[in-house]
Amino acid sequence: MNLKTGLVVLSCLAGQMAMVGTSHAQQAEATANLADPASLRAAAEAIDPLAKAAEAEAAWQAYLAALEATGGQVTDQAQALNRIGDTRYYRQDMQGALDASLDARRRLEAAGELDGEAMADTLANIATFQGALGQWDLELPLQEQSLAIRKRLYGADPAGLPPEQAKLLGLGYLNYANALYTAGRFNEAADLVGPSIDGLVTGELRDATLFVAMSSGANMLSDAGRQSEALELAQRGVSTAIRLLPENHPFIGFAHGTLAKVLLQSDRFAEAEEPARRAVDILATRLGPTNRTTGVAVHNLGVILARLGRFEEAIALNMSSHDELRATDPGNAINQLVSASNSAHEAGMAPRALDLARRAAELAASLPDEDSRASKGLTVLALRQDEAGDHPAALATLDMIVARRAKAGDAMPDNVLELQRGLFAIKAGQLDRGWATASMAAASLEAELVADSERFELGPDLASYYESVMHMVEAAFEADRPDDALRAFELAGWGVNARARQLLALKDSVDDAPGLKAKVEEFGLGSKQLRIFYRERAALLASDRIEAAAERADDIARLSASLTQLRGELVSAIPDFGQWVRPSAPTVAEMQEQLQADEAILITMPSRSRTFTMVITADAAVMASSTSGRPQVRGLVSELRSVLDGRAPADPARFARNAAALHGIVLPPGAAAALAGRSRVTVVTSDALSRLPFAVLLPDAPPPEQADYKDMDWLVRRHAFSIALTPSTAFKTRGAPATARGFLGVGAPTLSGVADPAGGSVSLFRSGAVAIDSLRSLGPLPGSVEEVARVAAFGAFSSSLALVGDEATELRVRQASADRYGVLLFATHGVMDGEIAGLNEPALVLTPPSEIENSDNDGLLLASEIGAMGLRADFVILSACNSAAGSNETAPAYTGLANAFLGSGARELMLSHWRVRDDAATHLSTATVEGVLAGVPPADSLRQAQMALIGGIANVPEGANPAIWAPFVLIEG
Repeated sequence: MNLKTGLVVLSCLAGQMAMVGTSHAQQAEATANLADPASLRAAAEAIDPLAKAAEAEAAWQAYLAALEATGGQVTDQAQALNRIGDTRYYRQDMQGALDASLDARRRLEAAGELDGEAMADTLANIATFQGALGQWDLELPLQEQSLAIRKRLYGADPAGLPPEQAKLLGLGYLNYANALYTAGRFNEAADLVGPSIDGLVTGELRDATLFVAMSSGANMLSDAGRQSEALELAQRGVSTAIRLLPENHPFIGFAHGTLAKVLLQSDRFAEAEEPARRAVDILATRLGPTNRTTGVAVHNLGVILARLGRFEEAIALNMSSHDELRATDPGNAINQLVSASNSAHEAGMAPRALDLARRAAELAASLPDEDSRASKGLTVLALRQDEAGDHPAALATLDMIVARRAKAGDAMPDNVLELQRGLFAIKAGQLDRGWATASMAAASLEAELVADSERFELGPDLASYYESVMHMVEAAFEADRPDDALRAFELAGWGVNARARQLLALKDSVDDAPGLKAKVEEFGLGSKQLRIFYRERAALLASDRIEAAAERADDIARLSASLTQLRGELVSAIPDFGQWVRPSAPTVAEMQEQLQADEAILITMPSRSRTFTMVITADAAVMASSTSGRPQVRGLVSELRSVLDGRAPADPARFARNAAALHGIVLPPGAAAALAGRSRVTVVTSDALSRLPFAVLLPDAPPPEQADYKDMDWLVRRHAFSIALTPSTAFKTRGAPATARGFLGVGAPTLSGVADPAGGSVSLFRSGAVAIDSLRSLGPLPGSVEEVARVAAFGAFSSSLALVGDEATELRVRQASADRYGVLLFATHGVMDGEIAGLNEPALVLTPPSEIENSDNDGLLLASEIGAMGLRADFVILSACNSAAGSNETAPAYTGLANAFLGSGARELMLSHWRVRDDAATHLSTATVEGVLAGVPPADSLRQAQMALIGGIANVPEGANPAIWAPFVLIEG
């Protein structure tokens, strides 16, 4: 039987029971004297070779001794020797394992047993053990021979075979797929996953081999880019492992590690951390910290942490076992170096990043041309060369990849590679050739992105496309093509919020067809719910709740079928439906026609090594870039936010220097000049820039001795800022009515404690349900009573409803949700997904009932519930901490609560980036609403409220401190 460990592959049979014995030799001899071979074989098969490797070897030795003593069949002797090899493999005795299976082959050859199942099994084991010893050139041919024997014995298709034959053929496919995968031939390996699983299922396999095949197959599918299939198989693998194996068995750790990896590659990296840590904990405890499988799990955890912005920790994990792996598995050692190099770059350690990349490329030269991991090593070197300004060398390095692939006969298109080659050719002076290559690849990648946007099991913002889209932006900048740059910026912002708004616009467009409108709404709500179901299923599997996960899988199947049917009906009824579910493609001229003289659109987004900015006004379009990229931007935003959040002591001079430095990156001189005199600016941005209001930036740092925030030249003095999700949606709400409809205010829920939901000091869930006592332990918000009351008192509303204290319940909000409001204000705690254990989506905290009877009135108003109940308003204010963006600089922009209200039809949405002091929140919300009711555009009204704080007019202590006046941002719906 084949056994394989490494980055993503592990495949062997495992039993459920254990055998107890004394010393191995004594046990073998004693048992051989006391039992017949059949009994000894049954005893050996009952021992888990991974968890009880030494005992398993002793049992198989005893069986072998009995066979030899009684003249047992050579095929049975070969099986015993192969199982002895298995146990030695698990004890890291690779040479001993190989010796055992080589002995088996010698005995079979001597007996003329050259083309039977015993030889197929033996060749598979020899191949695996030789690979583990670094003899990779021998592994693949032997697995191919093994599979060929089984195909001659049983045929090529496991369907219709007797169970035992189907199982053995399935194992043959799995072993060969593992060898292909180890050789870096991921696409060929992925093609064999289906027949391998079919064979094992038809073979009625019910032991751990089935789950191992699922997890191994999931890895192959994932690395071949087939994420939907990979995710489904990885989740089945976890469920099977938990069902078949004892708690914390090493195979369960492997299954969790596979699920984590597939979640990561599906852009669901926040969800991937829990199963990744579970895998490391189990494998390190059961197999030891130096085991190769443990090392793989540690490396994958490091990759996940890098995606979460924890780069130094990621580098340490990536490189923790590199020296050992380099000697035994250079392909996976390259993966370690690539991950560490990218993390070092993102952490701002350019020299170290370049050194790691060079080491990866050197190691890549030792691999065969068909091994795709060599391409990863060369690609990371090309990126580092480009960042260092050596564009011809970067292009030459990528051309080496093309040459290697051609020699290996690999004709699969690689749009990411071609886009990079085109970009580097442009930067190396080959403009025409480079643009032709880059633009063709960009078109193909856009088609892939649009297709993936409706694959609900993937991350909703498709973060893995971001870097490629920014390569499109860079190519357009280098080729001086503003319209192409604008199209790429549109793609970069086309996340889940933008897509939700498009569906809302589609619903409005069929307002005269109620039945069709209801289907569009059902499709939008169902799409959101399906993404939540996928998240919940992964979370349930990570906590070993397989029965609940199975129920959620059934929910996913039912809802997926319903959405497929709904989409088909919409396509039939709406001829241009496809245009509503793909990104817009505006031109600069079209955008300029929509702008007034005092308006500007500021688009600024960071990439690996540069930040690209475009300013569009009614009479000009300026493209400018900075040589500071994502590492520098994230560092500055992090420092500024730490002061604004209150996590770092206030130092006005240092804060001002950082605010001016960030201004210089996002607004180079040409772009800054284009904004001059434009009083209203709509910002379109991404990554860490979405975590900071542009109002706090400074064109120039004041003198060091100037410590008074009041006198600083904040950008809010020059511009009223709002945020658009994509360039095409900028200023779409201009001319909105003065919101003279009714008012609904919800705040000051009845809470009795002091706990802070953002501090992780409280668990709001028990057994999957909201815990009432924990919810009540959150701190009360008495200041929000005045905030709600003051807004409710404005006479311009047609009606006013204030739900505070005991009235601020989910039930009362549901009852009030039937109406559309002019202004909707929530002044309460906001919690982000992942901030609270058991919470898989953002929520607003309301007054909990005395007892929870159902989730419709449990004290937490979830984002999905907001969307489902259709809370509609022209102007929504979330006066809750951190309702604007994610919890770290890598989180997608304006998701969660923002998405829920934007999807419900809010024209304007005012959210906070950090905790808002009661008196400041009351002033900012009431003054902004007062201005809006008087006909002032919301962005201008918010700016006036902020200026009143800075100037001291509002009589709010420390009002000039940006932590007090700047928490809110305004998103255009």
